[in-house]
Amino acid sequence: MLFLKRRSKKSNIQIEAKCKRTKEGFVVLSGSKIEIIDSESIPERIKEERKKAKIEKYILLENKLFNSPSYAAAFVIGGYANGLVEWKTIDGKTLKEFERNE
Repeated sequence: MLFLKRRSKKSNIQIEAKCKRTKEGFVVLSGSKIEIIDSESIPERIKEERKKAKIEKYILLENKLFNSPSYAAAFVIGGYANGLVEWKTIDGKTLKEFERNE
C-alpha cells in the first residue's frame, strides 16, 4: 500500500490518497481525497481520466488504474507529479527508496 499526503496549493485542501500496486499497474483507491482543480501542467490523458472519474466533494468514488506511479500521482494532484517520490510507504519511504531496497 502506498500513500500520498500533501496540502494542495490550488484549493488548500489536505490531499490524502491511497494507492495499491498490482500486476496491472497502480490503483488509486476509492475513498481517496484528491485535488479537483487541474493545473496547466496536467498531462492530457490524466485530464480526461479526471473528467470521467466519479468524484464528490474531493472524494474519489471508484478505483482508478494507471500504468505508472507518476500518472497515478498526477491524477491525485491534478498536475505533473513524480510518482517515485510522491508515493510513500506506511513508514515514510518513497517508492523510489522502497524499490531500491527491494
